[in-house]
Amino acid sequence: MTEATEDFKELLWTQRIDPPYYVNSAAISAAGDRVVAGTFYLGYSTKSAGLPMEFGTYCFDSGGKQIWADRFQGAEGVYAVAVSADGTTAASGGRMVEEQGFIRAYEAMSGQQLANYSTGARVNQLALSRDGETLVAAADQVYLAQRTNGVFPQNPSTHAVPGTANNVQSVSAPLDGSWFVIGDKAGTVYLIENDSGQIGNVYPSATGLLTTVHCVAASGNGEWFVAVGYSADVYLFNTDSIQKGGYVDKLALGSAGRTGWAAISLEGGLISVVQNDGGAGRVYFLENDNGVLSQLWSQPTLANPNSTSMDASGEHVTVADGYPDGTPGHFYLFNGQNGEALWSFTTPNMNWPMFISSSGNGIAAGTDDGIIYYFTPK
Repeated sequence: MTEATEDFKELLWTQRIDPPYYVNSAAISAAGDRVVAGTFYLGYSTKSAGLPMEFGTYCFDSGGKQIWADRFQGAEGVYAVAVSADGTTAASGGRMVEEQGFIRAYEAMSGQQLANYSTGARVNQLALSRDGETLVAAADQVYLAQRTNGVFPQNPSTHAVPGTANNVQSVSAPLDGSWFVIGDKAGTVYLIENDSGQIGNVYPSATGLLTTVHCVAASGNGEWFVAVGYSADVYLFNTDSIQKGGYVDKLALGSAGRTGWAAISLEGGLISVVQNDGGAGRVYFLENDNGVLSQLWSQPTLANPNSTSMDASGEHVTVADGYPDGTPGHFYLFNGQNGEALWSFTTPNMNWPMFISSSGNGIAAGTDDGIIYYFTPK
């Protein structure tokens, strides 16, 4: 049931998913008119997959109306979702059973399933091109699927990263999907060319550049990308630098903890990064001045931050925080120009996703209480 709130005017609606497992991932189209989210569960006290439970991928319009749902029985459920910028295509991925993951693609208006692939491990992140024609997934290896005449292939093109215990942690692509960047558990960043839907040339960074790559982010125009991980350093690349085995610049942040997420503006000139600082955290906002990184501002968060995003021009910056399970989380909105905290919203349990549309008119977020939130920046 859609709920409205009178005491927090920026919150337009909420939807509670039943069963109320973790809303681990959410995505929003460029215009803010499509929201996709999924439910996931894995007990923090165990390393094995849970017993089969009902999970799902859900799609809503900007008014909170559920457009469709894809429910299924799985061991852990939906870990990652994506929606194309034009709002036509959605995707979800996660783990279905022990040691087996899945990738599903959907027609976002109807929920018609366009593709269903098995993976060798849980899917950690997904990326879609602006028109939804190209889909990339990070799992035991990287998976690339591109539509021909509107149809996804029977099997995706794949590329495995070296190392028996290694996997792909993060993936990002520019809007045209002509290439994509991945980061692996071993700390290496890769640029991979999309050769008409097949894995093309692969360009790795220096081995172990980051202890573990937690997030990579490519600018929409394809000019720049950044990588962060279990390190104080933010690395800035362009396609030329990584093809030569290097990077353009790096900047050490002030905290010493895990750098969990990064976002970059449409043209690559602005970057937001979140980093743990003990039991709390901090968001940093950086400028990329044609390859030179510098810090513009930073702000503290009350708990460990889990995601950050910005609109196309970097006018607004979001952060979601919370840890451990069962403790309150917070959603934050900052002014990108000066770092002013515009508002914050406290939830009963911790939060992972909070993503603003590139147009800046809507924000999709989720909590470990199984609730999807839709905010307006102002």
